[in-house]
Amino acid sequence: MSAMAKMTDRRRGRTQIVNLDQIMTDQQIKEEKWTLTTLSAAVNTKENCMLWLARRRLIKNSAYCTTCHQSAYLNAYAEGTDGFRWACRSCHFRRTIRDNSFFARSHIPIVHLLLLIYCWSHDMPIFNISHETKISTEYAMNYCNTCREECEKYIYRHRLSEIGGLGEDGEPIIVDINESKNFKRKYVTRESRWVFGGIERHSRKCFLVEIPNNTVASLTEAIKKHILPGTHIVSHRNSLCAYISDINNGTYSHSEVKMDNFTDPKYDVVHAINVEKMWMRAKRFLEKQFGTTTVQFSTCLNEFIFRNSIKKEHIFGTVLVAIAEDYVV
Repeated sequence: MSAMAKMTDRRRGRTQIVNLDQIMTDQQIKEEKWTLTTLSAAVNTKENCMLWLARRRLIKNSAYCTTCHQSAYLNAYAEGTDGFRWACRSCHFRRTIRDNSFFARSHIPIVHLLLLIYCWSHDMPIFNISHETKISTEYAMNYCNTCREECEKYIYRHRLSEIGGLGEDGEPIIVDINESKNFKRKYVTRESRWVFGGIERHSRKCFLVEIPNNTVASLTEAIKKHILPGTHIVSHRNSLCAYISDINNGTYSHSEVKMDNFTDPKYDVVHAINVEKMWMRAKRFLEKQFGTTTVQFSTCLNEFIFRNSIKKEHIFGTVLVAIAEDYVV
């Protein structure tokens, strides 16, 4: 490139925020370890925040003019909320750096929204999130709901709510199941809900789904949707579960345990502890979801599945990956 061309390029700005070899993979993003202090320091200026987001595929790394279809240039824009924007001087093309991204529908500074994602990922109360991010409680609740929806989409894309099947050794994976009607939203309604769930015996994977009632038809539908063929299902002894080994001509094997008489400590007690711990964690989690409406109840269940399936130290990175997958920039 000639000296004149380099000078022209400097005046116009660059066509990429970061070099392509600086863009991170999903695994690299998930394995990063951040605290609120280190994250705040990493994005302490508008430019540093823009670079941080581009490396993690949360905003566009480049843009094209919609008129001449040439690369737009990244220009400083002090009047804008983000400090930079894409531009093509020849065609008067202008685009914000948050165009088509998770942040596009808001004028709140990106760094505040990023800190909100971090705080929500670590399950902070909404009032703490509002305080730490300087975002009003109303807007903070809206964006927390959006984060919850992104995680719900991640569950469906990666089929996290489908558990069991055959292990790497070819042996059936054991899944403990149970249903409960003790899920109440005391801040919204006194109505109890039937929730059916299962958890793998030797992993963190689980599912929880609201069912209309505890009939054989409802449980069969939930089992076929969320438990993979080949699974060995363990349930407490009742008439509703007696049919499990007959589903789809025997696609599942099935054992029953007596919840009131643990005759085999290696089997019955493990089932009881496994299931009861899941219910206890789920109910405690849902009790914290103030303002949860009827429409959002299933989304809250999916949030629990998401959090339960992912190690705590990877939760923030996985939320970022979920957003990057949904907003392909």
